[in-house]
Amino acid sequence: MKRTAVSIIVTLFALLVPAELSFASPTTFKNEGLKVETIVVLDVTGKAAKGTFRSHEYDADEGGSAGVPFTGKVVPIPKGKTGIYLEIQFAGTPPYNVPPKAKTLVWFLKIVKHRAHLFIPMEERSYEGDAPRWIVSDVELEPVEDG
Repeated sequence: MKRTAVSIIVTLFALLVPAELSFASPTTFKNEGLKVETIVVLDVTGKAAKGTFRSHEYDADEGGSAGVPFTGKVVPIPKGKTGIYLEIQFAGTPPYNVPPKAKTLVWFLKIVKHRAHLFIPMEERSYEGDAPRWIVSDVELEPVEDG
């Protein structure tokens, strides 16, 4: 009985983990905020990641920008968390407001409504409460439907 449970867990792990770590092709994720649209094209293969990050205000000319390229790698899941965590690197300055105390850029993928969503920690302006203030939040980017 104990051996059967272990073999079921090993089988499920073998089936699910490769699917989570490897997309069939690059996936486009989008966040349509109040003022800014953010689009990330992400390709995760094995333990390597690469893609582009593009963000623009709605009233600004997008200019057909292909986005700022980045690379990354899959890193261990922090204790008590779930999902797939990626350490991201840009060649220059990251093209978004990085949390002030961040030593590395760590994004994560999490299943929401049966689809992988991308979460990027960003420093944002919060207008909740008496006075506006800067906060760090995990900005959620949803996968763009094909077609």
